[in-house]
Amino acid sequence: MISIENIHKKFGDLEVLKGVSLEVKKGEVIAIIGPSGTGKSTLLRCVNYLERPEEGRITIGDLSVDAKTATKQEILKLRQRTSMVFQSYNLFKHKTALENVMEPLVAAKGMKKSQAEPIARELIAKVGLLDKADQYPSKLSGGQQQRIGIARAMAVHPQLMLFDEPTSALDPELVGEVLKVIKDLAENHMTMLIVTHEMKFAQQVADRVIFMDGGGIVEEGPPQQIFSSPRSERTIRFLNMVRQKDL
Repeated sequence: MISIENIHKKFGDLEVLKGVSLEVKKGEVIAIIGPSGTGKSTLLRCVNYLERPEEGRITIGDLSVDAKTATKQEILKLRQRTSMVFQSYNLFKHKTALENVMEPLVAAKGMKKSQAEPIARELIAKVGLLDKADQYPSKLSGGQQQRIGIARAMAVHPQLMLFDEPTSALDPELVGEVLKVIKDLAENHMTMLIVTHEMKFAQQVADRVIFMDGGGIVEEGPPQQIFSSPRSERTIRFLNMVRQKDL
């Protein structure tokens, strides 16, 4: 079980998260939707302490970290249980695809390169890019780079994977290949929090959809309920606006 309790985050005088609480079951896929600037990405970054919240508690399994008292060691342990996939790939440009996936195994897990390489190759095969293992990021398409980023995130066997709009930087024709990899992870019961603007994808892959606005959770429920019969007037307005853009 993963628990996010009463998370508050400010940037200067701007309160971005206003006491967000959420529980995630093992193997559950949660899609987080909502307008830009409402704290969705900040929430993900607070979960693994890329941003330190002013208040709140993150619990993953038997590890519980309180924002007000968190030590460097606790934060390191928390990060070892999570992996984040960014919208801008964040691959090391001077390393091959294989070396990028090996990096967390060597740096975080302390493996020898000879131990890490076969594991990394297996992960690259899982995202369908074994033939690109020795290529540098500059030789890969955006979709291929993001798939390597997902393989790298999988390398540490995280208890929770965090996806921050993983397709937003991609050309439309490349979106499908990345979403397929995430769907495969969902079918294998990987626990995931996914911030996405792909509404159809959220409907297809999520066990639960959360709509955020104004720094908090406005509504949550199964995809069918959120997209077919939302209860909140704010959710209705947002989805109507999205549908008009898609016309």
